[in-house]
Amino acid sequence: MGLLHHDVTVLNFDHLYMQQPQLADRADEWIELSNIPSTNLFCTQEALAEIRRRLSARKANGITYIGSGNYHYVSYAFLSEIDRPFSLVLFDNHTDAKRSDNLPGLLTCGSWVAEALTRLPQLQQVVWVGVHTGSLPDNPSIRSKMVWLPDLEHPEQLLSSLVANDIYISIDKDVLDEADAVTNWDQGKMRLKQLIMALHSLVENKNIIGIDVCGELRVPPADVWRYSEGIRLNEQANLAILEAVL
Repeated sequence: MGLLHHDVTVLNFDHLYMQQPQLADRADEWIELSNIPSTNLFCTQEALAEIRRRLSARKANGITYIGSGNYHYVSYAFLSEIDRPFSLVLFDNHTDAKRSDNLPGLLTCGSWVAEALTRLPQLQQVVWVGVHTGSLPDNPSIRSKMVWLPDLEHPEQLLSSLVANDIYISIDKDVLDEADAVTNWDQGKMRLKQLIMALHSLVENKNIIGIDVCGELRVPPADVWRYSEGIRLNEQANLAILEAVL
């Protein structure tokens, strides 16, 4: 049981982790992605191929910090590497499961879960935790793979809903109350202590294949001082998540 790999990886899409020195010091590896075009909010097939090429050189898939929620679609790349049946536990205020049929050839931060459910046969189930916004795929063939837990009263609710012993965890900090994190998206009401309790329970009872975290506050460099408190909250949340799973 527990997290299979303890490496900490930072993806440098947007230079935001340079504003979080304590977290940056904990990173075992940085992967440069900021110079790949067509990656903000959506990702072309060519950009995704280059992202995957650079990710393939990383040492291990422990816990990965992605950056802004604009890049949450990178979780799809991580999921596509898993070679055995698994469940995805997604802590997010949004479903990220809207099909992007009107954007052919693009993977977006709002469509990656729908693409994963449709295209990745090893994905047995998606459990959304804390989600209050967004639609779910209406494909009847994948309905049995979807579980919705908008309000997690106790970690046992989550454990009892899981069908696989191997788990991948994806966290967007917009699931958290604004008292615990500040993001560029509308936020939920989950408190950080609730998230940490759920993570403890998962780590103690399941095999955690990998974890990713996004939801950093995206601000221009000249305005960082205006948002210093929000950045501090986000770093505290990131460090708390790190301590909970290692």
